[in-house]
Amino acid sequence: MKHLSLFISIALITTVARAQSVPEDLRSLINEANTNFPRLKEQTQQLRAGEVQIDIARAAYQPNITGNGSYQYLTPVAKATLPVNGNETTIQFQPNHNFNANVGVGQTLYDFGRTDASIRQALDNTQILKRNLELTQQNLGYQVAAAYYGIGFLQKSLVVQDSVIQVAQRNIQIFANRLQNGEALQYDLLTQQVRLKAAQNRKIDLQNNLERQRALLTYLTGNPNPAISPAAAQFDAPVQPFTTEGSLQTAQSSNKEIQLAQDRVRAAQTDVLAYSRSGRPNLSFSGSAGYRNGYLPDIAALKFNVAAGVNLTVPIYSGRRYTLQNQAARLNLDASRYAVENANAQLRQNLAQLNADIRSNQQRLQNLETQVLQARKALEIAQVRLQSGVITPVELQSAETGVEEAELARLNYQYQLILNQLEYKRLLGENLL
Repeated sequence: MKHLSLFISIALITTVARAQSVPEDLRSLINEANTNFPRLKEQTQQLRAGEVQIDIARAAYQPNITGNGSYQYLTPVAKATLPVNGNETTIQFQPNHNFNANVGVGQTLYDFGRTDASIRQALDNTQILKRNLELTQQNLGYQVAAAYYGIGFLQKSLVVQDSVIQVAQRNIQIFANRLQNGEALQYDLLTQQVRLKAAQNRKIDLQNNLERQRALLTYLTGNPNPAISPAAAQFDAPVQPFTTEGSLQTAQSSNKEIQLAQDRVRAAQTDVLAYSRSGRPNLSFSGSAGYRNGYLPDIAALKFNVAAGVNLTVPIYSGRRYTLQNQAARLNLDASRYAVENANAQLRQNLAQLNADIRSNQQRLQNLETQVLQARKALEIAQVRLQSGVITPVELQSAETGVEEAELARLNYQYQLILNQLEYKRLLGENLL
């Protein structure tokens, strides 16, 4: 146990500067996650599609040019018999074979703000996609960090558990020798053997959890063998309680969930604007130039022709569709505003709960420092009495269990404080990179 105490003491001695920075191997893992995580790839493609939608909306300002060609056979056609130079002549006013080929152009001249509203809708929707991508990246980074430090915590716990197993094995040997000399009972030896099996089973549980954390880290980063440095097991970050109101003011301007909710409010406002303009008139130009037949006197000959005009479309009745769309958009806007209020309330609650957790974990950790020293001292006394043969197995097991529980509890609260620090940064909207 002296060697165990020395190991833990050395492992817990680090600098404050390290606590404020992100270990290089953790940075590498987060970069790998940003590169390989499938959900990020999906959202990146969605963002690109959103940017294309902006270009599509802006294309409404551009002219629409088409090439047209048609053929039509018509019979009967209009004919008339007229006297020409004293002779009866039959004149055909339309050919049976009608040909028409032209290039047409259409251009919106003025749509009373409908295209502008569509562009703003596309921009707002793309901003939401971008914010979702940022939120996923941020959460992914903190998931990687939690798994990273979880591996360090489990590795450190395994060291403590290995020490417990070694002590139990030595005690078994001591009680086996005392049993041969008639100084102990078979019950004493069996008690230590049971303790050894229990310690070995706890080690199996820790190893299983460690493998699960590694599997999670592989899923997040796409790296089948993520490298973990000793920095993952350093849990001395100086986490201090904070004022909820002060942190709330900072977080409200940078928290990703709140920013996303605010983006949705702006998008809902634009929807209201777009639907309010959807029933407005549309003024457009149309024209064409090409060749067709059917002109007298030679109706079969193809002749060059030009057509141009202005069209005004005014919606008159649409079954209250535009009114209902606008009403639905306003209801969605109200819902989005309530979502912002809810996000702010949740942020306040999360900060208050996190602050309480930090205070509680720090107080427990301070109490455990004394408990660890007392448990070590009690174990040293128990080991001396064991060598002298004046201690019962129950007393020895109690002393060993006290050290084990105190060391693991201290390690757990140090680990919890690391997670508290990560959660605090996440709520403030900070990125780990």
